[in-house]
Amino acid sequence: MKKKLISIFAILVIICTTNYTVFAVTSSDYKKQAEEAKEKSNNAQQQLEEVEGQINSALQEIQDLSNSIDSVEEEVSALSTELDNLNVSIEEKEKDLEEKQKLLDERLSATYMNSNNTYLEALFSGGLINFISNYDMIKQIAEYDNNLIDEVKNVKQELENEKVKVENIKAEKEAKITELSTLKSEKEEKVSNLTEEQKQLQSQIEEYDNQMKALEEKEKELAAKEAEEARKKAQAANNSQSNSSSGSSSNSSPVSSGSFMWPVPSSRTISSKYGYRIHPIYGTKKLHAGLDIAAAGGANIVAADSGTVILSSFGYNGGYGNYVIINHGNGLTTRYAHCSNLYVSVGQTVTKGQVIAAVGSTGASTGNHCHFEVRINGVSKQPLDYL
Repeated sequence: MKKKLISIFAILVIICTTNYTVFAVTSSDYKKQAEEAKEKSNNAQQQLEEVEGQINSALQEIQDLSNSIDSVEEEVSALSTELDNLNVSIEEKEKDLEEKQKLLDERLSATYMNSNNTYLEALFSGGLINFISNYDMIKQIAEYDNNLIDEVKNVKQELENEKVKVENIKAEKEAKITELSTLKSEKEEKVSNLTEEQKQLQSQIEEYDNQMKALEEKEKELAAKEAEEARKKAQAANNSQSNSSSGSSSNSSPVSSGSFMWPVPSSRTISSKYGYRIHPIYGTKKLHAGLDIAAAGGANIVAADSGTVILSSFGYNGGYGNYVIINHGNGLTTRYAHCSNLYVSVGQTVTKGQVIAAVGSTGASTGNHCHFEVRINGVSKQPLDYL
């Protein structure tokens, strides 16, 4: 029979240990997953800001390219007008050239056809007396003919060079427009891709935020379960102590006085009141279920009233960090969170004003303070109504 009882006891120990381990692992998973979701959300937010910066930069570049294209197109238009004017000038000069060429051709033809009217005959016509006069006249005619030929060549070459120059400049400008248009298309494609990436990142951030909120709710549920189990254990311990004392008044638990004292004797500074606010870490609007009392790290935190410790937990604890819950009876409990150290344990009875913890900044906290809550049957109340 004794062996059988030992075996049953061993099985019960294994079951209890297994249940606790599973519960602890689950709670740890929620905490780890919430932190991972928050980290992923922050990383995605950082990436989103970088993408939005790239989009703004690319849009500015597109605008600059559009302005450049418009400017070059105006230059091309001006060159086209200039080229049209040159073509008109070229046509006029070509007509003049044709007339001069025709005059030259007629003179040469006349000289060739009228063999009796050569330069030589003209030179000696009129005898020796008129030789010098005839020589000067013929010399001037010959120079005029040569200059006319040179002028025709020069004008033709000048027109061709000017036309080629303008056409080359226009071709360069048109090539520049093509280059700028290609760059603009590439930037527009980049913006399109970045915009799609922006949408994906926004979707990821929303997904991570939803995950984080869901995990926070699960953490709260687990914290409530832990508190309830601790309360039951403390009640069982009190009942056991009450039975073993046989009604002795010397071993009875302290009785609540019905009024609370200030939980942080060294400080009366309220850094955050009870009520809805924007959470300083998560940035979301939510109920601040307690009163934050700013104080130096390590400062004493005392029990607001006599009662029994139903929870004394180290860890993140859904943002509470290290915290204590005291049961004062009739569904009334007080909570002391973000502690740097805890001085009481579950099941321990405490008296009003007894030091139970030290001020800290554990859990979801931005500085040293004591988060003090008053709850009735699990529902938070305005602490100042009880202090």
